[in-house]
Amino acid sequence: MKRVKISVLNNDYQIKTDAEEEYVQEIARYLEDKVREVSPQAGAIVVPRPFLLATLKITDDYFRLRREFEEFKNRAEERSKSLVEILDIALKQNKTFDPKRQEETKEIRKEQQEDSLK
Repeated sequence: MKRVKISVLNNDYQIKTDAEEEYVQEIARYLEDKVREVSPQAGAIVVPRPFLLATLKITDDYFRLRREFEEFKNRAEERSKSLVEILDIALKQNKTFDPKRQEETKEIRKEQQEDSLK
């Protein structure tokens, strides 16, 4: 663990972290920006250390979830595009629905559902 100096609401704090300093600074800036959004007049406010550490942790959790959501969304968009391409190709090759292929269609759907749960 290393010590990183951050400034929140015109007060400097030393915290121990394994995270990169730039990332910790980004979290601190985000947190300060949100405080200033709800209280623009906030000057130098002394924040109790446990409260500061908890809010930094909550903000870190939020950043991580936001990043994971973006990755999930990108994967979902890629899969959707692939499925549309597959459907387009299938429709061009077989202009009518063949009831004999229902089992094959059910199997494909089952595989897709299993993949989406991973």
